[in-house]
Amino acid sequence: MTLQFSNGDDPMPASLPTSRASVTVFTAADASVWADLTAAMPAEIGDRLAGLREIAGVTGVARYREGRPEAIMVGQRRPSAAMMRIALYWSAASFIAGDGPCLLEALEAEALVQDLRCLRADEDMALRIGGQWERQDGFLQRWIGAGPTRRPEGIPPSWPQTAGFTCGPSALAMAMAGLDPALLPDRALEVELWREATTIIGPSGPGGCDPYGLALAAHRRGLQVEMFMSSAGPIFLDRAASEERRGLMRFVQAGFKRDAEAASLPIETRAFVIEEIGQALDRGLLALVLIDQAPMMGYTCPHWVLVHGHGDGIYFLNDPWIEPDRLERKMDVVDLPVIAAELERMAWYGNPAYRAAVLVGR
Repeated sequence: MTLQFSNGDDPMPASLPTSRASVTVFTAADASVWADLTAAMPAEIGDRLAGLREIAGVTGVARYREGRPEAIMVGQRRPSAAMMRIALYWSAASFIAGDGPCLLEALEAEALVQDLRCLRADEDMALRIGGQWERQDGFLQRWIGAGPTRRPEGIPPSWPQTAGFTCGPSALAMAMAGLDPALLPDRALEVELWREATTIIGPSGPGGCDPYGLALAAHRRGLQVEMFMSSAGPIFLDRAASEERRGLMRFVQAGFKRDAEAASLPIETRAFVIEEIGQALDRGLLALVLIDQAPMMGYTCPHWVLVHGHGDGIYFLNDPWIEPDRLERKMDVVDLPVIAAELERMAWYGNPAYRAAVLVGR
C-alpha cells in the first residue's frame, strides 16, 4: 500500500546565521553545524540532536529562511545496510505546510550518494513529513527510485534475541515462524533451541550456537535442513579464555557434527558464495548465515542473522540484535536490505576466516 501524507508543523522557530533561503546537508563530521543547530533548537529537540550526533552513520538536512532554521531532518543508517531510518524531524511554526517532501528529497539525494536504497519512519513522523510511503509491519518505508523486484514471500516476524548469546536460536525461531505462519516466536522457544544447540562456552558466560547444533535443532522439528560449513574443525574457539574451555567446545561440537552426519543432513564442506544463498531462497528455503558483526556494529563478534529474501542485488535479512547504544528500534533490524557485496564481506568470521550457513525449509 502506498500512502500520501500531508505535512504538519511543530512550534518554535529558532535563529542561525546562514543565507537567505537554503537547504544544508550535514554529517557527524560537521561539528559547527551540529553545535549551532543544537543551540538553536527547543531544549528537548536540541538534546535529541546532540545525542544523535554521537551515533555513527547519521546524516541531516536543515532548511533555513532568513538565517533561521525552520526545519531539520536527521537520518540514522545502520552501517553496511542499505536503509536509513529518519530518527528526528522538527519544523518551526513558520515552515510552510507541504514543504516536508523537499527536505525528504534532499535527504534521499544524500542517502543515494552513500549507496542507500530506502528510508523508513514511524507513522507519526511520516504523517508530519508528507510524501508517499509504503506501509510495512510496524513502520513506513520509501524506496529511493524503483524498489527491487523480489519474490512475494512474506517477511518472517521479527524476534529480537533476549540474551547476548541467543542470536542463533532467535534467527532459527524467526525462520520457523516464516515457514509456519501459525507459529509465533517467543522466549520459551528461543531458550529451548539455545539449550539444544549451544557450544556452552562464551567469553564471559554462556556460549552461542554452532551450525551443526542449529541444524540438528531444526531437523528435530521436522524441517528440511541443508548446511554449508567451510571449516573442518571446531569454530568459535577464539571465544574461550583457556585451553580447558576450548577443549570443552571441541568436545561439544564434535558431538554435534557426529549427530548431524548420522542424521544424513546434506553438508557442503566448503565456503558458499552469496549467489548460492539466493538460489536457496528461490527454492523456498530460508538461510541462517554466520556473519562478523564488525562491519555493522564496529566490534568483532560471531553473529547469526536470518536471510529471507533477495532481488536486484539486494538481500533482505532479519537481524536478532537491536543495538541499544545506537538507539536502534525494531524497524532497524527487520527486512533489512543489504547489498550483495556487503553481505559477501560480512559473511566471514575467524582467523583464518570460515563460512557457515544453515538452510531450512518445510
